[in-house]
Amino acid sequence: MVRRPVLVAVAVAAAAVVVALAVAGDWWNGGSTSSPREAISAQASISPSAVHFGDVLGAHAVVVVDPRRVDPASVRLVTQFLSYRVADSSRDVRRASGATTIDLAYDLECLGAGCAPGRPQVVLQFPSSSLRYRTVGGEERRLRLTWPTITVASRLDDEDRAAPAAHLRADATPPPVSYDISPGPLVDGLVAGSAVLVLAAGALLFFAFRRRPAPAAAPVVRASASPLEDAVRVVRETAANGHAPGLRRMALQRLVRELRAAGEPGLADDAGRLAWSDGPPSPAVANELADRVEREVPGA
Repeated sequence: MVRRPVLVAVAVAAAAVVVALAVAGDWWNGGSTSSPREAISAQASISPSAVHFGDVLGAHAVVVVDPRRVDPASVRLVTQFLSYRVADSSRDVRRASGATTIDLAYDLECLGAGCAPGRPQVVLQFPSSSLRYRTVGGEERRLRLTWPTITVASRLDDEDRAAPAAHLRADATPPPVSYDISPGPLVDGLVAGSAVLVLAAGALLFFAFRRRPAPAAAPVVRASASPLEDAVRVVRETAANGHAPGLRRMALQRLVRELRAAGEPGLADDAGRLAWSDGPPSPAVANELADRVEREVPGA
């Protein structure tokens, strides 16, 4: 037969378990129907609290919202982390016990000179952030969020900071000079190539501007022809034999020179306008000018 003290002990233990479960489940406060006392609250943290230059910082903000008074989707945190940049960020929203919890996490890093301590260690505190939200009634509000301070330590000792280049192990000696092509033969080849190009250009100019032989039907030129007569003859030749417009222009320019020497400035101006007109002078117009010179200038 079980003794009465044992039964009493078992009953007390069972009661204790029931009370513990009730407290853990928040039964006395209504369970999952409880709501936060404030419309919105926030807490900020940074880990680790002490870092070396170049280490990654983790900034974390936990925002608890009463969805009956504040719109959780409107919650935004405006941050300013000085020279540190946000390498990564996340936003996690959870709903439980009549409240909405928003976890905001930021991975911060900085490798620039603005984050270097400059001495063994410095205490750093980021500017306060602005937590912006909108109430269920549509009113825009803000809440100030203060970040805790952190300690940033230098990776250099006093001796390193005094002579930063003393421990550099890089070899600054330039490597030996090497060439795919030796400079001497390369220069000789370039000079020879330039000479070939010059000779080729001279040959092209010679064949482009050399005079073509007069046709068999061309009139015989008198041996005692004057310079003006010779210039008129060249104009007719370039007009009759289908020469390039550039040669025709040169023949007309020669005629201009001889007309000025003969004291005929008017005809010289007409010949100059024809030689350097916008379009190439036609053979017919060139022949007409030659006829006019022969009519108006004695001995032409």
